[in-house]
Amino acid sequence: MAIAKQLTVVLNNKRGALAEICSKLAEKAVNIRGLFVPAQAGRAPVRIVVNRPEAAKRVFDDLGLKYTEEEVVAAHLSDRPGALGKLTRKLADHNVDVKYAYGSIGKGATRALIILAVSDIDGAAQLVK
Repeated sequence: MAIAKQLTVVLNNKRGALAEICSKLAEKAVNIRGLFVPAQAGRAPVRIVVNRPEAAKRVFDDLGLKYTEEEVVAAHLSDRPGALGKLTRKLADHNVDVKYAYGSIGKGATRALIILAVSDIDGAAQLVK
């Protein structure tokens, strides 16, 4: 488990908006590790965890996009039933609330990447090592 920096950028929900930021990040060799795009009309907050947050911020600045930063937990969990339940139970038992979470795992991978926004980032980091 690690603490990661998540950037949230608000995009107009229009064709090509996500493609533009993903392409611009790729041009600067910024790898997207986690991404959450809600189904929302109008403007939508896109949450993104990347390997090079400072480079991503420069990309967003160049595009004239406003963004916010937040520390989140980036947990690598085994791909088996109960792994996420064990993690979230441990957090709950120590009074750490999960505000939201998202994650993914590739076919054939042995571990999933789960991003969690929590009420106590330092407490979560101590609990989950």
